Amino acid sequence: MFEDFINLWDSREEIRVFVKNHPIAGGILFVFLQALQVIIAPLPGEVTGFFAGFLFGGIYGFMLSMAGLMVGSLISFYIARFLRKKFFKKYRQSPIYLKVKKIFYKHGLTGMFLLYLFPGFPKDLLNYLLGFMPVSLKGFTVVCFLGRIPGTFALSLQGDVVYGGHPQSIILVTLTFVIVFLIFLLIKKRIEGWLEKDPTT
Repeated sequence: MFEDFINLWDSREEIRVFVKNHPIAGGILFVFLQALQVIIAPLPGEVTGFFAGFLFGGIYGFMLSMAGLMVGSLISFYIARFLRKKFFKKYRQSPIYLKVKKIFYKHGLTGMFLLYLFPGFPKDLLNYLLGFMPVSLKGFTVVCFLGRIPGTFALSLQGDVVYGGHPQSIILVTLTFVIVFLIFLLIKKRIEGWLEKDPTT
C-alpha cells in the first residue's frame, strides 16, 4: 500500500492534468465511487475525502466529495426505509442502533447533527439507521449535509496541502488537525453526557 501511495505521489501532476483535461468524466467517476463507498463502505470515508483534495484540489474536491456523500447517503436512507423489515431485524438489537434511537428520541435532529459531526462515528451506518426513524427526507438531507461539511472540507483541504508538498504547510495543517482533535477529545465526554442526559430532568 505504501508503494502504491509513492507511485500516486510521483504521478500526481499527471493525474491532475488528466482531471483538468477531463473535468466532467473525472468528477462523475469520483462522485460515483464516493457514493459507492458510502453505500457499501469498502473504504473509510476519510480516505476518499483526503484523495478528493489530493486529486482535484481543495474546493473542487470538497464539492465532489460532498456530492458523492449526499448521493450515497440518500440511497442508503431509502434502502433502509423501503427494506425496513429486512434490515430492522438485523439492527434492532445492535448497541449502536439502540444508542442512536435513544439520542434521536431525546434530542431529535439536533442529536443526529452532532453524531454526523463526531470524528470516527460510523456515519455511513447512521444513514441506514435514520431510515428506521420517523424523520422526513428533508430533515435527513439537511442534517446529513450540514453535519458532513466540516469534516469533509478539512479532509479535502488536507489532501490539497499534501499534494502541494510544502513542508511548512503540511506541518501547519497537521498541527491544526491535532489541536482540533485534542479539543474534541476534551469536550467529547461533555457532549456525550449531554446527549445521554434526560431532557425532562
